[in-house]
Amino acid sequence: MKRIFAFLTALTLLSGVAIPAFSGETTSEQVITPAVSTETSSASEKEEVVYGILNADGTVNDVFVVNIFDGGTFTDYGNYTEIKNLTDASSITQNGDVIASSSDTSRFSYQGTLASKDLPWTIAIKYFLNGTELTASELAGKTGSIEIKLSVTQNSAINSSFFDNFALQIAVTLDETLCDNIQADGATAAEASGSKQLSYIVLPGKTADISITADVHNFEMDPITINGIKMVFNFDVDTSSFTSQFSELSDAAKTLDDGAGELSDGVGKLADGMNSYADGLKAYKEGLSSLVAGASDLKAGTASLSDGLSQLTEQNSVLVMGALAIQQAIFDTVNAQLTGMGLPTLTPENYDSILSAVPTMAAVKTQLDNAIQFTQGIIQYTDGVYQFSSGAKQLSGGTSDLYDGLVQINASAQQLYDAVVELNSAIKELKSGISDYKTGTAALKDGTADMDSEAIDQIDEMLAELTGSGAVVKSFVSDKNTSVSAVQFVLKTTAIEIAKTTETEPVQTVTETFWDRILDLFGL
Repeated sequence: MKRIFAFLTALTLLSGVAIPAFSGETTSEQVITPAVSTETSSASEKEEVVYGILNADGTVNDVFVVNIFDGGTFTDYGNYTEIKNLTDASSITQNGDVIASSSDTSRFSYQGTLASKDLPWTIAIKYFLNGTELTASELAGKTGSIEIKLSVTQNSAINSSFFDNFALQIAVTLDETLCDNIQADGATAAEASGSKQLSYIVLPGKTADISITADVHNFEMDPITINGIKMVFNFDVDTSSFTSQFSELSDAAKTLDDGAGELSDGVGKLADGMNSYADGLKAYKEGLSSLVAGASDLKAGTASLSDGLSQLTEQNSVLVMGALAIQQAIFDTVNAQLTGMGLPTLTPENYDSILSAVPTMAAVKTQLDNAIQFTQGIIQYTDGVYQFSSGAKQLSGGTSDLYDGLVQINASAQQLYDAVVELNSAIKELKSGISDYKTGTAALKDGTADMDSEAIDQIDEMLAELTGSGAVVKSFVSDKNTSVSAVQFVLKTTAIEIAKTTETEPVQTVTETFWDRILDLFGL
């Protein structure tokens, strides 16, 4: 969008404008083409140029106003102690605060001396020599280090519209043949015919504190001039080029915020999953620790069983030999009893076949069968103990390996759990950081949502500081003057000069030429 701002450089505006002359006791009459209003004129429309004659300390000595009309008949208002026609010999009537006149000229000006000496600004100027404050007259002709302090503040006794909307240009001129080492922070310095002109701009609604230092001898100084005018501007500023970029930035911030939201959701899910995984791993680790403890008990039990069976196995041969001895004793006893019966000697190998043929020997056969079964039982038992002992040894070795493996697994599970705990803590911090990031992107999105309009508002505020509020020009002289196209202020202090010795010189009659008049006209 294209916005129209009224802006013009203050230096050009304040220093380049033509100021109409006034006829006062402290100045000579001049005729300088006044500033021409660009607004539509009417019979009573006028411009006002306010001349303030200041003392060297900034206090007001007199205030004159030159009122400029487009000729014809007019009625004006103002509380003047004296009025003077600056254009022709036509009469001007004054009745209280009503001033009226009629002129055939295209431009008509009259000067009035205001009863009030108030200006929109309070000017205070102080002079110091080697750190001691002096009056301007005391400072004239002195040598040393000087400081000039000039302050501008608002005069609350005057309508604030002038302070809020008028800019000032302050010009201080120092003769470089009298001043060295000139220091003036914030000033625009220019060289002009052996003098250094220091210029300051005071923007509408602003106060000023100015300090100028120099090393001087036989000090003198030209008047300080202060010009004030309402800032009037005329150029277009196309804001669309950067407001469109603000819109792109706002869209990008929204996209960034959306992405941050998705990232935050994803990290939240990751954090929840990692938390659940950490809890599960903790339960696994605790279960594994219990399993390791059980494996340790199992290892100890199988080791004890293996040791016990090994000890029992060592008795196998004794048991077998004892059983065989009992078996042999039984066979020897039976053979002794059967001696003389014509039967062969019975052995574990033949007794069954021999006695089975003699029915009367069934009881003896049963006795021998029991002996054989006992011996075989002992042998089978010892074989079983031996095999069981061998199995117990293998079981003990297996449970030992199982325990060692579980110990390693448990150690790895602890390391894994510690790593997961650390990772889970990092993910929680990441989640917190992403949450803060999301808060930041949301703030960025909100902050850039209306950036284009806010930027324009900021530009308006910045221009308002430079140009004032843009209020309609008001008459400085009287609120009854409702059609004023322009108001200017021209303030000037007295010069600081060494008192001149008056010498009586013979009066000479000088004939003034036309060229002399032209030079006088421009004060040359």
